[in-house]
Amino acid sequence: MDPRQLFYSTIAPPPPGFEHVQLCKRHLLDGTVVILVRSLDELQQLLPDFRERMRGVVLVQGVPSSARSLGPLLWLLTLRVERMTTLNDWLAGWLEAIRQACAHEEAHRVALLDNDRLRFELGRVREDYNRVTTRLQKQVNELIEAKRLLESWNEQLESKVGERTAELARSNEELAVTLSTLEQTQEQLLRSKKLASLGSLMAGFAHELNTPLGNALLSATTLGDTAQQVDTALAQQRLTRKDLDTHLQTCRDTTDVIQRNLRRAADLIQHFKQVEGDAGTGEARQRFRLADAVQDAVKSFAPTLRSHGHEVHTDIPPDLVLEGYPGALGQVLTNLMSNAVRHGFDGQAHGRISIRARARDQDTVLLEFSDNGAGIPSGRLDKIFDPFYTTKLGHGGSGIGLYLVYKLVHRVLGGTVDARSEPGEGTHFDITLARQAAAPGA
Repeated sequence: MDPRQLFYSTIAPPPPGFEHVQLCKRHLLDGTVVILVRSLDELQQLLPDFRERMRGVVLVQGVPSSARSLGPLLWLLTLRVERMTTLNDWLAGWLEAIRQACAHEEAHRVALLDNDRLRFELGRVREDYNRVTTRLQKQVNELIEAKRLLESWNEQLESKVGERTAELARSNEELAVTLSTLEQTQEQLLRSKKLASLGSLMAGFAHELNTPLGNALLSATTLGDTAQQVDTALAQQRLTRKDLDTHLQTCRDTTDVIQRNLRRAADLIQHFKQVEGDAGTGEARQRFRLADAVQDAVKSFAPTLRSHGHEVHTDIPPDLVLEGYPGALGQVLTNLMSNAVRHGFDGQAHGRISIRARARDQDTVLLEFSDNGAGIPSGRLDKIFDPFYTTKLGHGGSGIGLYLVYKLVHRVLGGTVDARSEPGEGTHFDITLARQAAAPGA
C-alpha cells in the first residue's frame, strides 16, 4: 500500500488498520488520508483553513446531519455501523480510484497553474515588448530630430567658418600692416636709443677728455708764462742762476704733467674708437695654452693690482689648448680685472680675484672669473653689457669696458658670457670659449 495513504479514526476502538487520533492539521496534510468520524462536526474547525489542500476520503458513521463541501480532493462516504467490519475488503478499490482521481486532479491543478504562469509571463513579455517598442520609437524620433539639428548646425557652422575665414584673412592683412609699422617703429626707437646713448657717451667722454686736455693746456700756459718771464729777465740781464734752475725745474714738471695728460687723452680716444671697431680681428689665429694666455694677462695687470693691494688666484689646467686669439682673450681679462678694481673694489682693500677654467665638452671650455667685491644690484645686472652704460660716468668710467668684453667673447672668441651677482657677495662671470674659434665675421 502507498506509504502516503494514512488511516485515522476518531472512533474508539478503531477498525482494523486505522489509528485512533485526535484530529489536527498534521493528520490532514501528511498525504492521502482516510478519516473515520462519527460526524462532520469533528472536522468543522480544520476544514476552513485546509479545504483546498486535503486529499482522501472522509468516512462518516451513520447519516450526516447535513451536507457540507469538503473540498475538491476530498470525498465523503457514509457507512452504516454494520458495514464497519467489512471496511477493508472494499476500501482498497475505492482508495485506488480515489488516488487516481487525486492524481488527475493534481495534474489538472498544476496545468492550470502552469497556464496561469504562462499567461502571466506572456502578459509581462507583451508589456515589455510594448515598452521596448515605445522606447525604441521614441529614440528613433529623437535620432531623427538630432539628425535634423545636426544638419542645421553644420549649415550654420559652414557659414560661420566662411565668415571667420574672411575675418582671418582681413586680420592677417591688418597684422601684416601692423608688423610693418611696428618694424619701422622699432627701427626708429633703436636709432633714437643709439642717438641718446651716443649723446650720453659723448657727454661723459667730453667730460673725461676735458680733464687731461685742460690740465695739459694749463701746464702749457704755465710753461709759456715761465718762458716769457725768463726771456724778459734775460733781455734785461737780470737772469740769475737760481731763476734758471727754477725755470728748468718748472719745465720738467710741466712737461711731465703735459705728457701724462696727453697719454690719458690718447688712451681715452683709443678706447672710444674700439666701441664700433673690430677689436682683436687684426690678430693672427693661433694655437695657445689657456693657462699661458691667462697668466700673461694677469702679469700685465699685476702692477695695478699691487698698487691697490689686490690679488689674483688662477686655477687653469695646463692641458687646455685652444685655437683662436689669445690677444683678444687677454683684453677680455684685462677689462674684467679693471672693472673689478674700479667698481667692485671701490673703497675696499685686499680684494681677491679668482680665475678658473675647466673643459665642458669636446668643443667648449668654461672660464670662470669672480671677485669678492661689492657686487651688482639686480636692477643693474641686466644692463652691464650695454654699450655706454656706467655708474661712474664723468668719474673715470666710460661704459664700454664690459661692452667690449661681450663683443670680443661673442664676435672674436666664438663664445658666450653671462654674469650673476648679489650686493655684498661679489660678481661672477661665466665665459664659454670655443676650442676652435672661427675667424671673425665667418
